[in-house]
Formats: sequence, C-alpha cells, structure tokens
Amino acid sequence: MRVEFQFYATLRDAVDEKTSVREFEAGTTIAEALRALTDDYEKLHSLLFRSNGDLRSHVTVSLNGEPLMDDRDDVTLSDGDTLILSPGVAGGMADSTSDPGLDFELGIISLGNRAFEGNNNSYLLGLEADAETTLVDTGVAVEETERQLRAGLDRYDLEFADIDRIFLTHHHADHTGLAGDIQAESGCEVFVHVDDAPVVEQRPEAMDASEDRLRRAIDEWGMPEDKQEELLSFLDGTAGIDGDPPEVTTFEGGETFDLGSVELEAVHMPGHAAGLAGFAFDGRDGEEVFSGDALLPYYTPNVGGADTRVEGALAKYLDTLSNVVERGYTRAWPGHRGPIIDPPGRAADIIVHHRERTERVLSVLEKGPATPWEVSAELFGSLSYIHILHGPGEAFAHLEHLAEADIVRRDGHAFELISEDPNLDVLFPDISTALDPANQPNR
Repeated sequence: MRVEFQFYATLRDAVDEKTSVREFEAGTTIAEALRALTDDYEKLHSLLFRSNGDLRSHVTVSLNGEPLMDDRDDVTLSDGDTLILSPGVAGGMADSTSDPGLDFELGIISLGNRAFEGNNNSYLLGLEADAETTLVDTGVAVEETERQLRAGLDRYDLEFADIDRIFLTHHHADHTGLAGDIQAESGCEVFVHVDDAPVVEQRPEAMDASEDRLRRAIDEWGMPEDKQEELLSFLDGTAGIDGDPPEVTTFEGGETFDLGSVELEAVHMPGHAAGLAGFAFDGRDGEEVFSGDALLPYYTPNVGGADTRVEGALAKYLDTLSNVVERGYTRAWPGHRGPIIDPPGRAADIIVHHRERTERVLSVLEKGPATPWEVSAELFGSLSYIHILHGPGEAFAHLEHLAEADIVRRDGHAFELISEDPNLDVLFPDISTALDPANQPNR
C-alpha cells in the first residue's frame, strides 16, 4: 500500500522535502511506518522518537487531515492514507478573539509589519472591571500599524489614553515602536528588561554604541563593502520606526506584576536580544508565557545578528530554550503568528535545529578557513534586506560557540577547524529527561 507523508517546520528541514511517498505492507501501524521513515531520513529519528523508542508526545500527527490524540502509535494505515507531521505549534495568524480557556480575558491584536517581515502580535490584558488595562508589545511606529492598533483597541471600546501599563518583550522596533506615543496619551508605565532599557529609551550613548558595534561587527564578519553599503542603506530607510522613546521602568527577571485579572512573572530569555523577556502566567492547563521572539512557530529566531550586543548569543539562547523545556509551559503566545501548543517540544526542535546548523558550519570549515560571511553564503545563499545582517550574524554565533569549545580557532576575520573529531554533545543541552512528560511540571 502507498502512504504519503507531509512534513512541516523543522521536520521539513530535516528531510529537505515537503512530501514523500512510501510503500508498506498491509497492516502497518503509524509507529512502524515512522520508524521505517527514519531509516531513510536519519535526522528525523531524534525529532520523532524519544531515547526509549516512544513517539515524542509533542509531535503532531494527523491522518488524512484529522489530528490523532490517543493511541496514535497503534493506528493501522490504509492504502492512500496521508500522514501529516509537524512539531508542537499552532498554524496561521493569531486570532483576534478572546481565549475562552483562560480565567481572564485576553485580546490579541494582529499588526502589520512592512518594515521587516511578518505580522506582530500585541496582547491586551486587564479588560475586566478594576483590572489594569495592559498591552504586551505595541508594534512598529508607522501610520498603518498605529491605525491597526487603534482599531484593535476600539473593538474593546479602548483608546491609547486608557492603557495603564505596557510590557515590552525586547527592544526591537516592531515590538516597542508605539510605546512612546501610547505613554504620551495615557501616562502609562512602560516596563522593559534592564539590559534593553537604554536602547528603548534611545539614550544617545546607547544608540551611538549600537551603531559603532554594528559597523565593527559586519566588518569583522568579512562582509563585502557593497553588501555593507546595501545593509546600511536598508537600515537608514527604516529610520523613524522606533518612534518616540518612552520613559521606562526596568526589571531583571523574577519580578511579578499583579494586573488585577492575572499575575505576570517576568522571565529573562536572552539570545535573540540581550534583554528579551517573557511574561509567564497561570493558564488553561498550567503555566503559559508571552514569549516575544524567544520562541516562535515555524521559523527560528535569529541569534547573532538580531542584537550584536549579545556575547555568546547561541550559548545564551540554548540556556533559554532549556529553561522553556524545564518549566514545561503548556502554551506560548509569541511575538509573531499563532500560539504554540507545546512550547517544550518547540524548544526541543529548535535545539536540534541549531545542532544541525552547527554540523553544517563544520562541514564548510572542513573545506578550509572561512569568514562568517563566507559560511553564511554556504548556509543561506544570496541575502538581501535585513537578512544581510542576520545571515552572517547567525553564522558568527555558531562559530563563536565552536571557538569557546576549542573546536575552531579565529585567525583575523576567518575561522579554521582545529579539532579532528569534535564532540558536539558538550555544546548542546541534553533535554531528553526534562522533555519526558513524566518530568514536565505542568503535564
């Protein structure tokens, strides 16, 4: 019998195909078919199966379009069946309606973001009587996005002037841009992690230091002059999207904030940005989190290029992902797209993704020394717009991670491989025990 497999997100990355058709004997179960599939796609094995051979609980398996919840391993396949495999994420854009599964009302406002790519989410809390009206992130400071945010608030009979608090997940303009305008109209308090506060407030010394650091980094990464000019021209073209700076109140992580309808805990989640923070709360089936860009569905947050202030960006991000697994969040509300229904599983996928990317970096260096720009060309091909920054930044983050373990050595702008048999196990966290549902605090 013939069975078609469809792959999504990191599973698609592992097989480098969208679909695959396989022949099986009659009576083959889903688990047997998936194990046979991993014989052809070795990288799939750790993504689909735990060390004890059980199918990972966070992997979503759909049979002919219907998700399978219970006893899915033993389901028998039929000729012509289609199996859809995806990691623990929800699809599509964020829903603008309130979530009935929460003990408080949550508004989700989807905002356009033409300055970079993809829509942003602004989350609205404190809609109950006597609660503090609160936004988590505000969107980029352009007229179209401002109109969308005002219209989204209007659906709840609210205006900028009604906002009591704003919590910012990190300093990037697509998350902070309108905070100053809202504060000017409402006098609200704006909260941000202490590491990102100088950039959000646009302090001259911080902005000058960021500019100098960026120019130094792209030169040290070996970026050609014409691509440097293209990147800087693109960034100049986005001037103004940061908006007017707000006055901020800082936190470090671990603090709690009572909004009246729900209590938020600030959780430091560095990597993508130095001061990236999530906000955890008691949710429908356990602890949930507004994750900003620390955890995204379908694509992985950039490390290395998104914030050149972060030293050891990949190491810090791997620690963040490990913490997501250990805390066992039951749902994450990201800065882009829809909610993630299995955050520990998604974090595990991203850890595997970065290990595989590191292997690809090493395969480039096996041909000889290379700069981060040259490595990024092998990884990502031709780059344009913001990706001119993110590509070599990501390559540098992996090279830096390897250099810390004395697997590669830096010589000028280039890195060379110095270990004949590199052990990548020491560079990536073993989260298999923590990922086991029996050890998940919220499962």
